[in-house]
Amino acid sequence: MPRRDDEIPVYAPEIPMRGRPSPKVFMIVFIILIILLLSYLSVYVVDLGYAAVTVDPLTGKISDPIVGPRVALKMPWQSVKHVYIATDVLHMWTDVNATSYGYGSSIGDYPAVETLTKDGLQAWIDITVRWHISPSSLPVLVRNYPAIDYEDKLIVPAIRQVCRDVVSNYEAAEVPLARGKIGVEIFEALQSSLSKDPTTGGGIILDEVYIRNIRLPDEFLKAIQEKLTSQQRMIAAYFERNRTLILANASATAKVLEAEGEAKSRLILINATSEIVDILVKKGAKPNEIASLLVYMEGLKDISKSNATIVIAGGNIPLIYPIRGGG
Repeated sequence: MPRRDDEIPVYAPEIPMRGRPSPKVFMIVFIILIILLLSYLSVYVVDLGYAAVTVDPLTGKISDPIVGPRVALKMPWQSVKHVYIATDVLHMWTDVNATSYGYGSSIGDYPAVETLTKDGLQAWIDITVRWHISPSSLPVLVRNYPAIDYEDKLIVPAIRQVCRDVVSNYEAAEVPLARGKIGVEIFEALQSSLSKDPTTGGGIILDEVYIRNIRLPDEFLKAIQEKLTSQQRMIAAYFERNRTLILANASATAKVLEAEGEAKSRLILINATSEIVDILVKKGAKPNEIASLLVYMEGLKDISKSNATIVIAGGNIPLIYPIRGGG
């Protein structure tokens, strides 16, 4: 077609087509991804308070433990088992009054240990146990407990068995007073049991056993309380009886001593008077005059003890007239 004068030619630049990535780029990206994946599968972290071992499914070998905090390496196909080795605690208790107290839970990690006393009475032990794991025993522990469930399969049954064995040596009436001794015996027996267990290589180390409570049936406790109250009353009556006897003996002794003192006093007075009379007789005094004088003096002494007016009539032998109410 012939060109017209009013037409303006327009030129559009050609956009070059992007080519597909070369195989070299794909290879580089693939290698980077493989390296990242291998790094992710070969590096693991052990936290503080934990230890870890690697398990090789090809050879069945369990590595030596790595104690955290650490960053460690392993083969990509190996698995890692983490075990808590810091101090752990297990609570076994049941609170029968938890609902009335408004507690959220009536039991600890496990319910109280139910057992029987020597005389066949039922008892419940509230106990707390603290322990830790020795890192060197991890290979044996992981091999025997691959799910790391040794607490449910070993520790809890051992605690129940030891508690029942120890409490069965005590009669029910002895249990409340022997709680401290029972705690010591449970600790020693449980420590011996765990340290000799071959499935852990002796790696469970007991730190503490705390007996929170040993609960006996309410009817038995009520009977014990009534018996103690009766014994206390008997003891109080016994001491009151002894006190009365002691006071009576003391009073009787005091009267005897008083009488003995009065007798000795009169004897001393008689002896002194006799000596005076002998002296007066030797000096020429007449016995009848001395006798009258003694009677007179005794009369004055008796009247002086009464608050009375005294009238004395003269003569060879004075007469004494006490007038009552005088002042």
